[in-house]
Order: sequence, then C-alpha cells, then structure tokens
Amino acid sequence: MNEEERKIAKTMSDYATTEKEKIFKEMKIQSIMGVCALVLYWILHETDAYIYSDALEKLTGYCETLVSVSVIMMAAYTTGSLSKLRSRSWKFFMIENLPKPVRLIVIAVVAFCGAAMIKLALVHFFGL
Repeated sequence: MNEEERKIAKTMSDYATTEKEKIFKEMKIQSIMGVCALVLYWILHETDAYIYSDALEKLTGYCETLVSVSVIMMAAYTTGSLSKLRSRSWKFFMIENLPKPVRLIVIAVVAFCGAAMIKLALVHFFGL
C-alpha cells in the first residue's frame, strides 16, 4: 500500500473505533439504568413496601416499566433502528433545536409513555 491508501485505511479505522465506543457508551448507560431500576423494583416488590404507599406503588410501576424500556432501547440501539428513527423524528418534531438537557427529558418522557402504552396493551390483551 502506498502512503495515501494507508491514510485512508487509518481514517476509516479511527471512524469505526469511534462509532464502536459511542455504541458501547450508550449500551453501558442503558444497562446501568436497567439494572438500577431492576434492583429497586426487586427491593420494593420483595419487601411488599409498595402495598403500603401509593407513591411507592407508582415508583414500583415506573421501575418495572423502565426495565422493559431499557431492554427495548438496547435492542433498538444495537440493531441501528433507533438511530434511523431518531434522525427522522428530530427533523419532524424539530427536537434538534432544543437544548440537550431538554431533549433528554423529552426523550425520557416519550420512552415512558411508549412503555406504559405497551404495558397497558399487554395487560389488556394478554393479561400479563
């Protein structure tokens, strides 16, 4: 290989490494959120603490939903379908114009709403 081909190969390699690191970072964040929600759910469920307080009952439901959302998000992110959906929805809803913290809050609210709708559908149709 000549010098120009080596530069191109090095650039491509660096790009692939950067993309892989970005994916692993997102996967770590998703898995940590899911594990924390799962541990909190287990604690609340096994101690039956959610029975005695409405707030703890709602927190248990949110944790249960967050575990499902984390699993779905990890699958969507690793297959690349999340990035395709994200690029289309950013343009459609003008989300890219919002500051990053606001975007994260909007994304979290949408994810919780989507997970709640999925959970309601599963309970209604399958009795789960």
